[in-house]
Amino acid sequence: MISVSTININGQKVAVKFSGAAQNAILFLHGSCMDADSWASQLEYKELAEKYKLIAFDLPGHGKSDRYSSVNSFNYRPLKLAELIRPILESFNIRRFVLCGLSLGTNIIAEITKPIEGCNGILLGSVCIVNDKFPLTSILTPGPNGHVMVAANPGDEELRNYMFTHAKTKEQAERYTRAYRSTDPAFRLELGQTLVESGLTDELANIENWNVPICVVYGREETLINTNYLKDWEPLWQSKIHYIEGAGHVINEDQPEDFNKLLLSFAREVFK
Repeated sequence: MISVSTININGQKVAVKFSGAAQNAILFLHGSCMDADSWASQLEYKELAEKYKLIAFDLPGHGKSDRYSSVNSFNYRPLKLAELIRPILESFNIRRFVLCGLSLGTNIIAEITKPIEGCNGILLGSVCIVNDKFPLTSILTPGPNGHVMVAANPGDEELRNYMFTHAKTKEQAERYTRAYRSTDPAFRLELGQTLVESGLTDELANIENWNVPICVVYGREETLINTNYLKDWEPLWQSKIHYIEGAGHVINEDQPEDFNKLLLSFAREVFK
């Protein structure tokens, strides 16, 4: 059963969904213009909920979380969003945890420059973390309508074309179109400004500083990201990138059973 709550962080209400009652936790971070509901198939997965506390939250400006005011829109940058992770863990009294991010959620995790004590492992799905060798322009393959990722209010046709290019089903494309429209447009503008200013840090080095196992996973049918750029990355769990057949960008929804089994296997090992 999924429970719903809100956490007040520096005057901002952050909407949280959670399940399970164990002490060890998995904290999920969704992608750009998505929300905590994208992790429903994980929060509802019996084997995970029996063994771990499962926590997902809406990023500010997304879902049911508060939006930042225009004077505070800088807080939408990944480096600032990363500052939410520690207080959310503290609000649940979590001492041992795994971080699990999807797409932009991987960048948010990777912007944490000082590792948080108690982290046993990190799972990065549809990974797009960057450094000087791998700038975002060399990683993303968004197609002709990719500008909608950083546009305030693109037209319906260009947004539709973008969504239907990268979604696995019509239902998924329509659902994420609704989530996109409900997200604060200032979030996308701030993300775009971050990229213009090269405002992301050396995220690969930041992740390596955690000194924990790193599970990297992509869908075989990924269309938005170059999926092999991390193939020689030293921290890789089991010394390889994991691929899920029949999945696109939103791997945890496209093939939830396979994703959940991989996450469960990873969590069992790192929590030993």
